[in-house]
Amino acid sequence: MATIEQWADIREPVKMSIGTNKGTWWADPAFGSELWLLRQTGKIDGQTPGRLRHLILQATHWLVADGLVSNLECQAERSGKTEITYTVTVIRPHGTREILKEVWHALST
Repeated sequence: MATIEQWADIREPVKMSIGTNKGTWWADPAFGSELWLLRQTGKIDGQTPGRLRHLILQATHWLVADGLVSNLECQAERSGKTEITYTVTVIRPHGTREILKEVWHALST
């Protein structure tokens, strides 16, 4: 069984960190994101992309703290009435970059 340090595709733990509601994972209640807080209103305003960016970086910070990545960058911009497109750039300790592009929806479908 591979340890997380051996994962060739760092995108999976990044996606898990962003896509898991904080407090719902049995192994670690601190794991995950609080993006669900943004869905409470179901609306996007001018500050929502910045809040989304902050929550993503907060949820994935453990990867930096544990030394699995050397840095994470996130850009987010409104792309529709209820959508924000975000890009997470993961910089691995050996210098390679992985880029994840996703769309976050303010309303649950």
